[in-house]
Amino acid sequence: MKKLLKALESLYKLTRKLIGPNSSWRVNVTMVSEQDEKQFYLDYKPKYKIFHELMAKRMRRVLLVSSLYDSFMLEEDGRLSDQIYEEFQNLNLRTLPRITRVASAKEALALLREQEFDIVITMRRLGDIDAFSFGQNVKKIRDIPVILLLTSVVEINYLPEWNNREGIDRVFVWNGDSKIFVAILKHLEDKVNAPYDTEHGQVRVFIFVEDSIRFYSLLLPELYGEIMKQTHELLTEGVNDYQDLLRMRARPKILLAETYEEAMTFYQKYKKNVIGIISDIEYPKNGELDKQAGFEFAKAIKEEAPNTPVVLQSTDNAYQKQAERLSCFFIDKSSHGMFWDFRQWLLEYVGFGDFIFKLPDGTVVGRAKDVVDFHNQIAQVAIESLIFHGSNDHFSNWLSTRGEFEIAQRLKPRKVSEFTREELRSFLLRTINEIVLEKTRGIINDFSRENYHPETLFIRLRPGSLGGKGRGIAFLMFLLNTFLLEQEFEEVSIAIPRTIVIGTDAFNKFMEENNLYDIALAEISDAALKERFARAQLSRSLRNDLEFLLRDLTGPIAVRSSSLLEDSAYQPFAGIFKTYMLPNNSSNIERRLEDLCTAIKLVYASSFFKLARSYAETVGHTIEESKMAVVLQEAIGGEYNGRFYPEFSGTASSYNFYPFAPYMKPEDRVVHLALGLGKIIVEGGVSLRFCPKYPKINIYPTPDFLLKHSQKEFYAIDLTPQHFDLSSEDPFLIKLDLGDAIKDNTLTHIADTYDFNSETLRPGYFGEGAPVISFNRQLKYESFPLAAIVSRIMAIGERAMGCSVEIEFAGNIQENTKEKNEFYILQIRPFLPKKEALTEDYQVLDMEKILIQSNQISGNLLQKDIRDIVYVKPDAFDKTQTLEILDEIDEINEKLHPQGIPFILIGFGRWGSSDRFLGIPAKWHNICGAKVMIEADLEDFQIDFSQGSHFFQNIVSSNIGYFHVKHDKKGHYIDWAWLEEQPIIADKTFVRHVRTKQPVIVKVDGQKGEGFIIKSENSDQTNRK
Repeated sequence: MKKLLKALESLYKLTRKLIGPNSSWRVNVTMVSEQDEKQFYLDYKPKYKIFHELMAKRMRRVLLVSSLYDSFMLEEDGRLSDQIYEEFQNLNLRTLPRITRVASAKEALALLREQEFDIVITMRRLGDIDAFSFGQNVKKIRDIPVILLLTSVVEINYLPEWNNREGIDRVFVWNGDSKIFVAILKHLEDKVNAPYDTEHGQVRVFIFVEDSIRFYSLLLPELYGEIMKQTHELLTEGVNDYQDLLRMRARPKILLAETYEEAMTFYQKYKKNVIGIISDIEYPKNGELDKQAGFEFAKAIKEEAPNTPVVLQSTDNAYQKQAERLSCFFIDKSSHGMFWDFRQWLLEYVGFGDFIFKLPDGTVVGRAKDVVDFHNQIAQVAIESLIFHGSNDHFSNWLSTRGEFEIAQRLKPRKVSEFTREELRSFLLRTINEIVLEKTRGIINDFSRENYHPETLFIRLRPGSLGGKGRGIAFLMFLLNTFLLEQEFEEVSIAIPRTIVIGTDAFNKFMEENNLYDIALAEISDAALKERFARAQLSRSLRNDLEFLLRDLTGPIAVRSSSLLEDSAYQPFAGIFKTYMLPNNSSNIERRLEDLCTAIKLVYASSFFKLARSYAETVGHTIEESKMAVVLQEAIGGEYNGRFYPEFSGTASSYNFYPFAPYMKPEDRVVHLALGLGKIIVEGGVSLRFCPKYPKINIYPTPDFLLKHSQKEFYAIDLTPQHFDLSSEDPFLIKLDLGDAIKDNTLTHIADTYDFNSETLRPGYFGEGAPVISFNRQLKYESFPLAAIVSRIMAIGERAMGCSVEIEFAGNIQENTKEKNEFYILQIRPFLPKKEALTEDYQVLDMEKILIQSNQISGNLLQKDIRDIVYVKPDAFDKTQTLEILDEIDEINEKLHPQGIPFILIGFGRWGSSDRFLGIPAKWHNICGAKVMIEADLEDFQIDFSQGSHFFQNIVSSNIGYFHVKHDKKGHYIDWAWLEEQPIIADKTFVRHVRTKQPVIVKVDGQKGEGFIIKSENSDQTNRK
């Protein structure tokens, strides 16, 4: 094990070198278990967290020292406060400084001793002390920058020499424009933040060399204004507003130098990050004014980095030719077009503007305004243009200005000579495509047609909340991007399906524009509500955007609810709202758009269906709280003979209420697995159940028992042309049997063959004999590490959410062993089963007092006020009559629930199963008055537990006591004879309602895993502990 740890540590270090120090992941080794097992966990930091850490040191608290006259001039004549606020707003800066003014040096020094300040700005006229002495005194109190601000160019003449200005960090001239204050603050922030930001955030740097106080006071505000403006324009390429704001922190910095030595020091320190040089020509070198200093500095730069953009500035036009010989751009500082020239240099040479594709002779052959355009142009421009730009580092410079630092660094060291002509194009296309996808990976992307990429994984189509389900999917995307599961399971592609979420704002707009709230809250049937919502119209802009997206979405899609109330920890509302599966395969895009719009509107309508109302009422919500987002997801699966479905789908839960072996614990988790769409599982159909900690353990005692109780039916999307049938619950779904799966050849990897002669299972299914869906290849022989993947995802989810979780998933198994198998996580939600100990406990001394007993229970309940019991009569039960049984239960519930009378409900098979032959297909509104539910079986009717269904999840989260009672298992018991002796309130064909003379005691202890219903509280044989 020590060798393995050492090897993995070496691999980690090597990987970090290869992918760069700023990648958003790291590895920690955690020791977990008493057997000295080692388990590796990945810790994470949010994508774009580095942007949070940039510009950490701000000049927020400013002490301005000025005479009364200067203060008056600044505020009244210059309106300083208003101008600074306006300037910060114009530059899209969010951090406004707080300026404190004092009128004397004495007052300033006293205040500095009492309060924290980041910077002192002082005027020259301070009365009894000069500014330089004042600055020295300031630095004795606090080591902060001191700036001398002159009010006139004339005052420069009264300053000491540049090398004799101790106490003052920099001198500026104010010409009445507040931009100088912004420049001063940003200049100082850039200087103090540059070391960290360039190293950790790869932030780019301009080196600005100018020794003239007048000129740098004039140019620096314009430089910042232009760079802020250009940076802001580039940020429209961001994937959402939040990312844009963060990326503003990564704007290029401007480092101001006044001497050759200072400029060269900056360059040597930040050479890997330098994006451009702006230099005067005449400035000090070796302590003296040197008329060639700028040329010497530019020459040194060009010799080391010939493609670095350099602009030389001078009031002497005679220097232009010498600058051009060094391949430098020249600007005449005395020209009225100086700022225009500088702007052109930024756009054309530094890369702030469009990328202009040129041939070596200067002929323009293409233009790209953003990265998407850039990719498209590279695919089609002449190869000579790519060679020209690649040879001059134009690509990496342009990408750097857009904050694509890691990709720019990947391009910069590569030489054109390494590639053939077309290999160069392919390399660039592949790299740029990675840029686009990397920008969107792991984050929520706000939709815009300009920056849309068809492979974007998660798009928010409208503002507002994502809803519970949408949040869960977004969190899954973040976890997968952070924890890099595909590196752990290299043979499997692990992802979420492509997802588009229509935020809740669209729901509000739809309801208001169509005047739907009155009818939605009225007491009308679900059918009438569906019809009214279907007639309403989505906004034109939403329809247009959906049509735009459907150009790339050409396969089956799931249209899923994502209510604000959905998938919460305590009331998940699982399965309460609607999901529609659409084939989305018509050649007529208008037809596909209409189906999609109808599905969205019906999901909205399901917020107000009877089922949603009754469940919301039960858990203490009002239906008005249920603002609805809608999730559009690409369906997972393959096409087989006109139908579409995955080879496997499943659910997994952190907590197994019914462990099926003595050594299994509830915390070992449970998984339900099936062929086809997951509807078969979440609606209580037959599926394979296993414990991911013990995936090789078969819970079925004999092969013939497995044959009898294994999956026989599955769901698929019908791809044959049809219209949206409003009267159908699932208009595009079909239920198939294993005969259809045999025709589709989808049992090869997941089924075994039952041999009737030997009564054994033969591995694999090859078209003959009786197929048994066992998933043995995946679970027993690990041809696909299904159990390991589920366990890993559950562990990550539990750790990330801080509680138990449930997930839904689906996938495909590839025929070609060279292709990766596919595992898609569809959903995650927190799940908090109540397992705490009861505050009161009861010990039963006489077993005769027990009405019902089971150790397979869920919930946590001590109830002492229930007298009503509603039960299906054992001798009258008929599995072909479960719909009629449900009608009788519903009738009794309709009488008891409005009166607030709780009752115990006893039935056979699975409660809430959509398959009426497996149990009673109850919906929430049919049983919403029940406080305790019993799921029993009979000798000739034994059905596996129903804990994988949405119905069961809602039961558990509502803390309804739930018993599973086996007819022939020790510790499981129902006293039917006693029930028949109780006073009858209603006796129907299949169901009887009795009311006991005294309340029974219900004890459901989730921590101990035991449940009792005791016949009488005042019995002598029932004692409180």
